[in-house]
Amino acid sequence: MFTKTKNYVDNLVKDKGIPYIDIGVMKGGLPFFRHLSGDGREKLNGKEKLLIYSATKPMTVVLAMRLIEEGKMSLTDKVSKFLPEYENVYLLNEEGEKVSPKTPITILHLLTMTAGLTYDYKSYPIKERVKSLGGDASTCEIVNCFVKNPLAFNPGEDRRYSLCHDVLGAVIEVVSGKSLGEYLNEIIVKPLGLKKTGFYGYENTTSIYESKDGKVEKIEKDLWMNFSSSYQSGGAGLVSTVDDYLLFACALANGGEINGYQMLKEDSIKEIKKERLKAFNVENKFTCVQGSDYGYGLGVRTRNIETAWGLPKEEFGWDGAAGSYLLVDTKNNIAIFMGMHLTNWPEVFKGEHLKIVEQIYKDMKI
Repeated sequence: MFTKTKNYVDNLVKDKGIPYIDIGVMKGGLPFFRHLSGDGREKLNGKEKLLIYSATKPMTVVLAMRLIEEGKMSLTDKVSKFLPEYENVYLLNEEGEKVSPKTPITILHLLTMTAGLTYDYKSYPIKERVKSLGGDASTCEIVNCFVKNPLAFNPGEDRRYSLCHDVLGAVIEVVSGKSLGEYLNEIIVKPLGLKKTGFYGYENTTSIYESKDGKVEKIEKDLWMNFSSSYQSGGAGLVSTVDDYLLFACALANGGEINGYQMLKEDSIKEIKKERLKAFNVENKFTCVQGSDYGYGLGVRTRNIETAWGLPKEEFGWDGAAGSYLLVDTKNNIAIFMGMHLTNWPEVFKGEHLKIVEQIYKDMKI
């Protein structure tokens, strides 16, 4: 079983010069398939700690939805209710003058990347805040300085992939009364039995590679989301493993429950995968989401056209800048996570995540 999938993945590693791919599948709450393929450059055992970058976002979304379930905040709440400095957000008009936005930023805007924020993590206000606090600025202290930059558009009028989920992480801290990492441990890590997931251990992650001009070579780890020693990025800051992340994915695929623990209500998962923005076509350096087959839900891609080979509507998930990939299929109770450590991976790997999924589904005869 899965012979064709294994051969396909092994050939990808060989033909495209990829150091390794680690794939895990769970179905019906149980392990179903696992395959680790490498080209020999790294000693691999399937326990590698990975910088999962934007695959952090689905976990942040779950934490936010948990607080919404508990009535501690809502999708319509203003962000300034929790982060008062967000009363001061502004745009620049055609004359370059500061003007107030037509609508305030809400929690829904953060979840759907429609707040008007950007991904300019090297901006002057951030650098100055970190410098003034001696490199030990907290998550909220950094996030609060985002408002010193102008919004790119009025909240709700456009979409831009941005630091929205970092702001959401700060909101989670305020509402929960805990650091983002502490709340993550409480709701996801400890109850699910994750062993190596958290906002720490960057130095112990496996080697990372970059695809550039057709060559795949080892590079220094780029911890761009690590603004300070105390900062915890809800958008890109987590370290995890395939084993750990697959358990999280399984809980999502299983209606929010795993091993008797209800991480999230099924209704909340329905809200997450509900399409909010159509034809989510993001042209950036890492996304596997391209074209009209996917829209955008609450921090996740969500499929709007079923495939002939078994992938249903409202399959959802996300990916990361080093090639990590999450797939959740609640209809068939399937969870897939792929681990890689290759930045700029679309240069050699664009479209391949979904092709691997297709082969998995064909081998499973879904």
